[in-house]
Amino acid sequence: MSSSLPRAGARRADSVIAYLMQMLALPEHGPGYKLAPERELAAELQVSRRVVREALEQLEREGFIERVPGRGTIVVENKEKTERAVALHVSPMELMTARYVLEPAIAATAATHASTHDIQMLLQCHEQSHNARSHVEWEEGDSRFHEALATATHNILLQHFSEVLTAARMQTEWGRLRRTTLDLATRNRYSAQHQEIVDAIRHRDPAQAGNAMRTHLNAVRQGLEEQQR
Repeated sequence: MSSSLPRAGARRADSVIAYLMQMLALPEHGPGYKLAPERELAAELQVSRRVVREALEQLEREGFIERVPGRGTIVVENKEKTERAVALHVSPMELMTARYVLEPAIAATAATHASTHDIQMLLQCHEQSHNARSHVEWEEGDSRFHEALATATHNILLQHFSEVLTAARMQTEWGRLRRTTLDLATRNRYSAQHQEIVDAIRHRDPAQAGNAMRTHLNAVRQGLEEQQR
């Protein structure tokens, strides 16, 4: 795994935590895995031992690792919680990149595998967000829409990845930025884009479903970038 630290502008300990959480999400780093000593981690990540110690203390408080005298630092947390935590440490642009990779594929797969019931659920979720009277109601409908999209793939892995993306969208800096962009005009534009995704799925057109999702993601990214200027 690359030792480059994410989020260069963040506090160094926070960056170390983000890196370690990504490492712990790997299959070979499950419960019982022994982390490298502080001095080796500090050298690898090019930070001081104090910064590494601060990061490890935070991970221990959160229940992901245990530092045992004579044994070192041991991973003790289950994978599900670790994967959720990874989502909480990603930056908005890291999340946007992941969405570009996964969500068009989810929409395209749904166009191939969605049942009649799945399509009905997508229409209901779209209607809920379209009729929302506030950004809170719209966010709830939007989350349900993306959940229904993942369900329509009938693919457990894609459903899992979608859940991680949703957690990150709602609970990270992304969520704060996104809420500032959700005025009525923006919500209406996003709802129209959701309708295009649903229409492509109803017509069993995977290519168009993927393209419609990319169009939607481009609009979302543009809105976020404008907020960061």
